[in-house]
Amino acid sequence: MNVRVTNGVFLTAVIGVALVVSGCSRLFAPSPGPAPSPPAEVRQLVPTFTPTAVDQAPPTATEAPPTVAVLPPAETPTEAPPEESSPDVVEAPTPEPTATPAPRGRLTIDAEQINVRLGPGTDYGLAGDATRGQEFEITGKTQAGDWWQVCCVNGQQVWVFAQLARAENTEDVPAVTDLPPRPVAQAPTPAPPPPAEPTPEPEPQIEAPPPAADPCANIGGDGCKFRVRNGPRFHPNGGTELKLQLMFMHSGDGGRPQGSYFVAMFKDGQKLPIGDGTRSLVDVRQSGVLGEYNYEYKIGLSDLPGNNVAGSYMLYVLDGNGERDSQDVQLTVPDGQGEVWIEFDQG
Repeated sequence: MNVRVTNGVFLTAVIGVALVVSGCSRLFAPSPGPAPSPPAEVRQLVPTFTPTAVDQAPPTATEAPPTVAVLPPAETPTEAPPEESSPDVVEAPTPEPTATPAPRGRLTIDAEQINVRLGPGTDYGLAGDATRGQEFEITGKTQAGDWWQVCCVNGQQVWVFAQLARAENTEDVPAVTDLPPRPVAQAPTPAPPPPAEPTPEPEPQIEAPPPAADPCANIGGDGCKFRVRNGPRFHPNGGTELKLQLMFMHSGDGGRPQGSYFVAMFKDGQKLPIGDGTRSLVDVRQSGVLGEYNYEYKIGLSDLPGNNVAGSYMLYVLDGNGERDSQDVQLTVPDGQGEVWIEFDQG
């Protein structure tokens, strides 16, 4: 059977083989560099047929392939990529400017140590204490501004007397109106009266002894004029005699020495032998170890009780008539100091 191949079929076959060969060469060719190349146009192969008679036999394999018409590829409308929709950006609202908060009130303790109380007054109970330099936040004040409420002592708000601390930034400190109630002072419980003391029995009345008779009373004249102005003084003289050195003077007369006076003297109640022939000298001043004198009298040991100058003595002044002119003068002479000095004043 003879196969007839038309020129169109043959041309089509040749073009297809060329396309296949071209695709393989591209497949095994070394890959191009990184530079991108434009995409190859895709051409559609549209076969063309030449009409033949019905009685014609189909072409044989030796005949040329039918001619294939190469049509340019239909341009596929390229849709623009949808624009990426960005999410809605919600702008944050611009914050409104806020006012700077005022500084809080501060209280600094000025005193060394103070009491803090549960209320604004000394009649409130103690809540603790605070010392110099401690600082607290002021939370309130009294209407009068004389007490500050601060935080905190022992975990609670307390009150501080304003004069004991230094306050700062107190312009906005509120006055506290809901003050705690003042404690009611309770009257102290009266102490039981002490047990009645037994009435002491009256002590027996002891009658005072009658006053001693005044030796200067009823002596007539102007009474006892002399009194001791200085002395007595003692000086050791070996204890061999009792030596009296006396001064009789009148301070109202410029301290003038007075004359014609002497003494009566007793030792242990025994009168000593002093004669009235020795008298004081008027306007005479003699210097002794113990002081000035204007009367001197010596008594030997044989005329002294116990033959010793030591002992207790009593003497008084006699005037020119031998009448008493002074109170009793008591003296004790130490052992061995037999020199005695006394100054009498008539003034």
